[in-house]
Amino acid sequence: MAALGEKNSLENLAKLKETKTKLHFYFHDNSAGKDRSVWVVAQSEITATSPTHFGLIYMVDNLMTVGPDPNSQVLGRAQGSPGFADLHSPAFAMGLNFVFTEGKYKGSTISVLGRNPITEKVRELPIVGGTGVFRMARGIAITSTYFLDEATNNVILEYTLYVTHYPSV
Repeated sequence: MAALGEKNSLENLAKLKETKTKLHFYFHDNSAGKDRSVWVVAQSEITATSPTHFGLIYMVDNLMTVGPDPNSQVLGRAQGSPGFADLHSPAFAMGLNFVFTEGKYKGSTISVLGRNPITEKVRELPIVGGTGVFRMARGIAITSTYFLDEATNNVILEYTLYVTHYPSV
């Protein structure tokens, strides 16, 4: 993969055809335990009394795997900041990066930015960018809750991404 700074790489990018890729994976949102990956970083003065947790903001660095078992093949990390941003129903405003650290997409990222109404069974989020193999990515990320432990608030989320992008130059 040529770096953007290399001579002619941007000209070559303009000549490439778009590629469509479908990805499927799970990420592990652990709010408790030894592998904790979710931390509260801010809250508003009304969060404690809000039925929707309005103003509660998290920072996450979640394990991404091929299967729902955390011991399945690692793909990378889901990193970002979801925050409750709806006064009337539980919904996150999410900025999330899927960072691929293993496999054929190693070194590439996909960025998602949008509203995630977490009580809905299936949610759709916009893909707004990417790097490496996923340069200039756009598309949709479909997510659903695969598993929820209400006692610990640990969650396994299932994601399917439909990505249109330019391959590496």
